[in-house]
Amino acid sequence: MASEVAVFDLGWLSRSTTVRVELDVMANVRLMTKANVDAYTKRIAYRMLGGVATIRPFDIEIPADGHWYVAVDTEGLTASRFQAEVTIVV
Repeated sequence: MASEVAVFDLGWLSRSTTVRVELDVMANVRLMTKANVDAYTKRIAYRMLGGVATIRPFDIEIPADGHWYVAVDTEGLTASRFQAEVTIVV
């Protein structure tokens, strides 16, 4: 069964900004740069921050100033579909 994938373009964010991901099921949350999102979608080696979101909401901190993306998927998990909402916490 294929996993659904959603990629959210967060735009330029400053270091230490908190990104909040609200999910309706347990899912993988991956914070990445554009180059890593491209590698992730091509299924080749990439770097990311995050992991399996077992708590709601799932907060992740931006590690450095830059243009960031969040990818959400359920690869390796029981759910195949999900709803996700991503917001910047000020």
